[in-house]
Amino acid sequence: MKRSFALAFIASALFADVSVAKTIEKWNSGEINGFTRYWTTNNVGANFVVWCHPSRQINGTLLHVEIEGKTPKPNTRIKLIIDRNVLDLPVNEQGYVDTSCATCADSFGYVWHKLRSARTIAVKFNDLSYAGFSLKGAQQVLPGSVCPTDWEKKNS
Repeated sequence: MKRSFALAFIASALFADVSVAKTIEKWNSGEINGFTRYWTTNNVGANFVVWCHPSRQINGTLLHVEIEGKTPKPNTRIKLIIDRNVLDLPVNEQGYVDTSCATCADSFGYVWHKLRSARTIAVKFNDLSYAGFSLKGAQQVLPGSVCPTDWEKKNS
C-alpha cells in the first residue's frame, strides 16, 4: 500500500506541468509547460495544432502541422485551405508557422477566427502532402479572443 502511494506521488510530481485535456467533438485543449495547446487529429493521424504561450516571445504562439508523420520543410510555405479560401503561409526554420512578423500575426488572427467559424479546413505542403481536418468542436475549444502573437508580445 505504501509503495502504491509512493508511486502515485512520484507520478503526479513528474507530470505536474501537464493538466488534463479537454475534448469537445474532434478538438482538444490542454496545458503543458506554460503553453495552451489546441489540437485535432484526423482519421489517418495527421495533426493540426495551435500552440499558445501568453508571454514567450519566440515560438510562443504558432501553428504546427504534421502530415504522414512529417512537418513541412523549413523555410517553405504551406497552403491552408479554409472554406475554399487559400492562405499561403510561411514556415520558419523549425518547421512551424510562427507569429513573429506583423503579417504573420495578422494571418494568425484570421486563422484563429476562421477555425472557430469555418466549415472545412485542409493543409497542403510543398511536397504535395495533403490532409483535411474536422472543425467540429473548434468553436467551443478555442476561446473567442485570439492568443497573443509573438509580434504583439515583442511590440507592446
